[in-house]
Amino acid sequence: MLLIIILAFPATVHGTKTMSIQASFNPVQTEQGFEVTISGRIFDVYNQSVSNAVLSIQVIDPQGTSVHVAIAYSTQTGQFQDTFLLQSNSPGGNYTTYLVAAKPGYDTAHISIAFTFSSPDFLIETTASSLSIQQGQSAMLTLTILSLRGYARPVNLTAMSVSGVSVQFTPGAVVPSATTLVTFSVAYNAQLGNRTITLLGVSGSLTHRVVVELAITRGSRQLVLSTLMILGTLIVIIVLLAFFYRRSRSRRRQREVVVEELIKQAAGDSGYVATARAIARLEELRALGKVDDATYQKLKKEYEKRLEKST
Repeated sequence: MLLIIILAFPATVHGTKTMSIQASFNPVQTEQGFEVTISGRIFDVYNQSVSNAVLSIQVIDPQGTSVHVAIAYSTQTGQFQDTFLLQSNSPGGNYTTYLVAAKPGYDTAHISIAFTFSSPDFLIETTASSLSIQQGQSAMLTLTILSLRGYARPVNLTAMSVSGVSVQFTPGAVVPSATTLVTFSVAYNAQLGNRTITLLGVSGSLTHRVVVELAITRGSRQLVLSTLMILGTLIVIIVLLAFFYRRSRSRRRQREVVVEELIKQAAGDSGYVATARAIARLEELRALGKVDDATYQKLKKEYEKRLEKST
């Protein structure tokens, strides 16, 4: 925004004819910056226009540097005009313009006027500074890009990447003042906890940011998957236990059948040869692991007693 300040409006009276200068500024924003037009009128003490006067113009910035020098001439109606460009990144503060008008037969006229220049800029605001989103879910907020001091250049919007979170702007570039919709999408496998998402607005050499705190919580799908995994593990354990139980029972039954056959055969013939054959068979079964140690010891003692009686 440009603020006009009139610092002086003199009328010198050192000669027979006196001139005065009246001037003002008319700034217009362009893509390159501010186009500033200085316009005014040169007139005498009777308010009659002074034509063909030579006007010297010099503009000094707040740092004391001359940023514009020009020569203009008054028209038949005493009017004059001069235009210069003030870049958007020019230093802010008071810009003083010195005007000197001269014409033969007239005293020289001097005035100085000033305007205050603040660099155009933009500001970013959000409707929420924090969000809570479940894994696999999305949430949205509105981002507002405000124009400061007439800023009207495109602002590109982006976000600093965070693992497990994607950010989308709709639209992705705006001209202030405007709004955009920001969508945060959290992956199903995103790590639980708090994340800091930085949203950036970039336009030329200007960059502004706003921070959104994101809390990632466990999603309903993850709860279901976790429950299914636990149930699946329990089912596998139960199936394995049942398998090994049946297998153990089957082997135990096989040993029982073998032992029963051995006992049956030995009971049918208690002679020395039959008993010796039963002992040999018992040793074979023990070597094959088809008889437990307790049964083996019991039968062995019984058959050895038989051998003693049969001798």
